[in-house]
Amino acid sequence: MVLPFLGCETDSDIDGHAEKLTLISDHELNIVGPSGLTLDSSGNFLWTVSDQSAGTIYKIAFDGGIIGALGYRGDDMEGITMNPNDGTIWVVEESLRQLVQLDSQGRVKQRVEVPGQIVNVNDGLEGVAIDPITEHFYLVNEKMPAEFIELDEKFEVVRRIRINFRSEFRMDDLSGIFYVNDENENREFWVLSDESRRILVTDFEFNPLRAYDLDKNKFEGIAVDVRAGRVYLVNDEENRLYVYSYR
Repeated sequence: MVLPFLGCETDSDIDGHAEKLTLISDHELNIVGPSGLTLDSSGNFLWTVSDQSAGTIYKIAFDGGIIGALGYRGDDMEGITMNPNDGTIWVVEESLRQLVQLDSQGRVKQRVEVPGQIVNVNDGLEGVAIDPITEHFYLVNEKMPAEFIELDEKFEVVRRIRINFRSEFRMDDLSGIFYVNDENENREFWVLSDESRRILVTDFEFNPLRAYDLDKNKFEGIAVDVRAGRVYLVNDEENRLYVYSYR
């Protein structure tokens, strides 16, 4: 049995340096407040959410074009992931502090209450990712506290890590997460910070490996295509999709 590391704090001085992303393109999104992002299991398009009240879920092309939308209307969606095992979409509702499962039409299959401290409803859940092998969920809480949370397939907390990295790994908030398990079985988390204007890549134990600095804030959703060496970001303030190369 895996026990939760309640209150565990990561405080690292690991030496490292900020690496470079190369901007390939950026595209206008006809979406107000895009705030979460994930890659479809086909690898052919992206999913994003609007964080507006009654906002919805959009299927978008890599050039930002809207391919379609689901029928679900959210309260304050801030993160999205897809389970490739059954094709369902999972979103996090920040102010409700819920993980919501949706079918391919956007119909609610279930709602899960995510345990945790709530100081300010606008500083709550910001991102979600899933491991398709274990069907564990990985979530980030924005701040107060900035926190990584792992839920097992029964939605029980198995890890909870307070984030307090230093120097080039500093993260003033957490605004998105994407999980990577590549062909070499390298298990990494790509974590986005709006306020620090940074992407931090960690190992599976959430130890920092490398950082990528960004030139603006309000990036609030991240997706990574390992095969193509691409990072996709959505900017909540500009309503734009950015495409970078990290190789």
